Amino acid sequence: MKRGLKSRNVLFCFVIIYLILQGCSSNIDVYKEISDVSRMAKEKSTWQAHMFSSYDRSGGNDDGFAGTYSQLRVENGNSVLAEATGAGYISRIWFTHSEHHRDGLLNLENEHIRIFIDNHTVPTIYLPLEAIFNGRESGFPSGLVGKGLGGWYCYVPIPYSNYCRVEVEGTGVRFYQINLQEYTGDKKVVSFRSRNIDKANQQLKAAGQLLLTGLADGDELQHQTLSINAESKGFVELSRVQGQISRLFLETTPEKLTALLNSRIRIFWDGQKEPAVDVPVNMFFAIADRHCLHQSLLAGFRNDRLYNYLPMPFSRGARIEIEAADEAFDVKIGYQIEKYTADEVLYLSAFYNEALPANDVDRPFLLLDTKGAGHYVGTFLMTEAKTHGDEQLPVWLEGDEVFTCDGEMRIHGTGTEDYFNCGWYSVPGRLNNPGSFPLHGFPQFSMNEIGKASAYRWHLSDPVPFKESIHVSVEHGTNNTIVGDYRSVAFYYLKY
Repeated sequence: MKRGLKSRNVLFCFVIIYLILQGCSSNIDVYKEISDVSRMAKEKSTWQAHMFSSYDRSGGNDDGFAGTYSQLRVENGNSVLAEATGAGYISRIWFTHSEHHRDGLLNLENEHIRIFIDNHTVPTIYLPLEAIFNGRESGFPSGLVGKGLGGWYCYVPIPYSNYCRVEVEGTGVRFYQINLQEYTGDKKVVSFRSRNIDKANQQLKAAGQLLLTGLADGDELQHQTLSINAESKGFVELSRVQGQISRLFLETTPEKLTALLNSRIRIFWDGQKEPAVDVPVNMFFAIADRHCLHQSLLAGFRNDRLYNYLPMPFSRGARIEIEAADEAFDVKIGYQIEKYTADEVLYLSAFYNEALPANDVDRPFLLLDTKGAGHYVGTFLMTEAKTHGDEQLPVWLEGDEVFTCDGEMRIHGTGTEDYFNCGWYSVPGRLNNPGSFPLHGFPQFSMNEIGKASAYRWHLSDPVPFKESIHVSVEHGTNNTIVGDYRSVAFYYLKY
């Protein structure tokens, strides 16, 4: 009977303000953070992103192997993994298998996760840890949760108004990451409630299904066909228009796809002289090359065309340019413009960087370094290097990512493949082959004497806001000790 009541309590977690006080402007609708893609462009100045993880505080590579840094503390025999005061929501929970040779989490003893909310002395969520990832538990639907390529991930939002604590039974924790979105504004974040349970679960299932099936292409498309060559740039001009590009497509003939992927795309917003986007076409659509075509929620290749669904708002107009690298080709540019209203427009921006090779032992590979106010929403990373040992291991993936916002380190990861929600590279049944999921994946993973690995991650419900500056980097191997070719695009929104 007690177990039944605890399972039922799980549903209480997801009845948030949208279900209770819909339309009340004094409260925060956390659920919309995962259900409305168009909100990715909205200002997030009253939020801060933080992450608790098992990264090695000494600067080494014990990011969970020995469990040295795998909990904040042990309390009553349980491992406390994350704790925060104030309002916010848990936006992501990630684990990987605790051991190299055995599948499963913790000590494989069906240990429970315990999440305490606000002033409650008993956990609001009390479930076997592995159950929150399998897609069969009420309130944790497939799409929002899942496992694959060695990673176990949960994007179900868990809001709290003044306090949260996450712990697991026992001390068998190894690798973990828990992301929080902390609210700093003057509105109210409504914690878990017990009303409208059925409706809450239904809407979470709908959100999970959206991630699984993807966004529709849309019927109201405008398009132009351009002839591109090395001597001239083709462009589309959207003038005297206010709105938001919700879908952008590029299409060419199959024999010219490589030429299109090797070209460059530039996007100018509202008459700006410098492009906010100036990157290779393949990077903008998160495609390594024509042999690694894949689909994610927000970018990829489908129906014989490249697509990018990141919302792109503007107030007066936009200019989209395509410039060929060498070979001439024809390209059809398709786009859908929707209405957009906001007090201030944050513009989609993309930063491209490459190091061929990355070989500076004193410096990690730079993903983004910019000034201003905005938020980070996505990463596409391509890597290539010599593998190690008879197992042909891509040891450069040991490198940790670090996000520093407004001069403060907010996120420190436990390994490159962990950031992309995967784990245990080159172990059979884990990250030893390509794979794509709605919000993350490794569409390229090929290990021979020279290995290639390309990955993406979209921060739909866990963006990283900044008010003055942001610096994002990833090590090329432990402490930058591996030489390899790195290319990346960071996607972010910026206030001009």
